[in-house]
Amino acid sequence: MEILGLAIVIVLIFVAIIFVVRLGFEKPSNIRASFVSSQLASNMLNAFLRTSARDDCFQLTMTELLQDCAQGKAIKCNNGDDSCKYANSTAKEIFEKTFDKWNTNYEFLAYTDIARPLIGLGETCKADKKSELFPIPISSQTMYVKLDVCG
Repeated sequence: MEILGLAIVIVLIFVAIIFVVRLGFEKPSNIRASFVSSQLASNMLNAFLRTSARDDCFQLTMTELLQDCAQGKAIKCNNGDDSCKYANSTAKEIFEKTFDKWNTNYEFLAYTDIARPLIGLGETCKADKKSELFPIPISSQTMYVKLDVCG
C-alpha cells in the first residue's frame, strides 16, 4: 500500500515538472516579442513627434508642423514645402531608415478624420499588430498620430 502511494506521488511530481517545463519555454518568447513590438511603436512615435526640423523649417518640432498641417498650412519652410509636405517627407525618410531597413511592416497615419488622413505611410497590417495612438490638440478639434507595427 505504501509503495502504491509513493508511485502515485512520483507520477504527480513528474506530470507537474513536464507541465512547468512546457509552459516555461513557450510563454516568455511570445510575451517578450509582444512587449518589444509595443515598445517599438511607442518609442518610435514619441521620438518622431519630438524631432526638430532642420534650419530649413525654423527648427520646429514635428508636433508643431503637424498641428499647422491640420489647421491650414500657414507655415512655409525655406525649401518651399508647406508643413504637411515637410512632415510627410521627414516621416518617410525616418521610417525608410528604420522600419524598411529592419524589414518591419508598419502603418503611420496623421489625421483628424481617419477616412481622410493628412499623412499616410506604410501598409495596413494584415495580421497581428501593436498600435500606438498619440492625440495632438489643435484649435478646433483633436488630431491623432497613429503608428501600427505589424507582426
